Amino acid sequence: MAGNANHREPTRRRFLRTTGVAGTVSVAALAGCISGDNDEDLAPPDDAVVDDPDGEPVPEIVYENLDPDAPIRYWYGEEHANRLRDIGFEVDYQSRALDAHLERLFDTRDYDYSVQRWLDGFDPDNALRTPASEATLAEGGGNVAGYYDEEYEELLSDQRSAVDEDERQAIVHDMQEKLVTEHVLHPIIVQDRAMPYRTDAVSNVRGTLEDGLASIWNMIQVESEDGTLSAASHEDLTSLDPVTGLVTRANRDMISLVYDRLMHADPEQEYMPEPWAAESVEWPDDTTVEVTLREGMEWHDGEPVTAEDVVFTFEYHEEENPDFGGLAENLDTVEAETDLDVRFDLSEPDAIFESVILAGRNSSLIPQHVWEGREPDEIVDEEDYVGSGPFQFESISLGEELRLSAHGGHHHEPNVDEFIRVETADASSTASVVQGGEVDMVNFDLPPDQLVTLEDDDDIELESALMTSIHYGVMNQRREPFVNDTVRHATAHTIPREEIVEIGADGFGQVITSTLSPDLEFWYNDGIDPYEYDLERAMEILADDGFEWDTDGRLHYPPDYEMEEEWDDPNQPPS
Repeated sequence: MAGNANHREPTRRRFLRTTGVAGTVSVAALAGCISGDNDEDLAPPDDAVVDDPDGEPVPEIVYENLDPDAPIRYWYGEEHANRLRDIGFEVDYQSRALDAHLERLFDTRDYDYSVQRWLDGFDPDNALRTPASEATLAEGGGNVAGYYDEEYEELLSDQRSAVDEDERQAIVHDMQEKLVTEHVLHPIIVQDRAMPYRTDAVSNVRGTLEDGLASIWNMIQVESEDGTLSAASHEDLTSLDPVTGLVTRANRDMISLVYDRLMHADPEQEYMPEPWAAESVEWPDDTTVEVTLREGMEWHDGEPVTAEDVVFTFEYHEEENPDFGGLAENLDTVEAETDLDVRFDLSEPDAIFESVILAGRNSSLIPQHVWEGREPDEIVDEEDYVGSGPFQFESISLGEELRLSAHGGHHHEPNVDEFIRVETADASSTASVVQGGEVDMVNFDLPPDQLVTLEDDDDIELESALMTSIHYGVMNQRREPFVNDTVRHATAHTIPREEIVEIGADGFGQVITSTLSPDLEFWYNDGIDPYEYDLERAMEILADDGFEWDTDGRLHYPPDYEMEEEWDDPNQPPS
């Protein structure tokens, strides 16, 4: 398959046809499909090739990746490792099951290069804090790069306290540029979470950024011929517990239908938080938030929703929800002033308070009369799935089916009477049941090979929605060779982003040049110059800084280069 990209269809669909493989990607068969430099012509600059370089050989790169359960990354990770070999690195490529992979990156930090898909959310704070802050250097934290920079820490603090949106936007743009130009992360692509629905069964469909058809905005708006909406997903639904942090995407999607939040990210307002269960949210000053609830709200058991329930909710989340406490570090007190009015007092200005605390996925409103007195490790039973959201719980059979009904009189009452979620064995089964008309839609993302089959069906439409999580390369700056900025810079030119979209994602994606999803338009910095795929340029960068190649093509450090020692503690900033 090697050859000129202009002479082949740049998608996996052609590959699947010619090999006869359905639903899988053979990395060995795809090797060489990426267009770009002709390997036979690719060579270091002549004056950088010496018989016996004085500098030490650059250490072998341990390239850590997921196994085929993450098909897009599995494919392009090995192909990228080959590009690194092409410019003179020795690479030990490793692909592992999820648990072992996560242990290498997040616990032992025993890797050199890896590709990830992470950093989701409608507010930029998570995408900027998780991969690069001092706080997330700790074992298990998301700063797998080992990056530490005092200026960046100041910017993190400044953007969180900048309650003026324009001021915060400028800081967020600067932080993205810093992460890219200092080569902390290599932005690659953002996937298109296209989801199929049957045009002969449902109408008024509306996919949104990140959540696609699982979005609460779609679920309240979509209409069905018979008043019943059905959807299939192959991700396990384990619980509707709104407090535990141990939830999958499937859990979060269903929890958001059953349990209200005070605010929700509104697609009509560039995904900024807007009142939901709240009638209004006011800031009389930079550290005081006054919330007024909508009148007449009821829990699913008929009890009224009151300000006391809101106070109880946030106090309970702060104590028991492991994903909430660290985010609410600026929340001092919550007090009910009337039956419908609540005041939040903050220790300092907090620009993410609305988006992460009031509208965040860890902020589900819970009824005091159901949850009061519950022990932290007590299992939430089905009879306790009492929320105030647009859908109410009816029944669940784990691994098979969930049934919800419309909550009549809700301020965002759904257009359907009933929702049925069917759980399937795998992605192929999910695609099969929607294509066969057994369900109306799929509310979970499918791999590209399933999507390209479904898009040929006249009765099925694909609703596209970019993710907020991004694909990116990350380098371990705790040790050689990626402690060296020149090496990080050069490798930024070794990632064939266009072909990753066209081949790996079969067109269901978009190249990115920054560290956020481009559909977060207000926050995304589109002014960062891209690092184009150019292996010759990568070698020029290395040669310009004194790197040399031996006659076997092995890369060596400059003659006078002194290699850095590894950090004593990989979970602490450098001394």
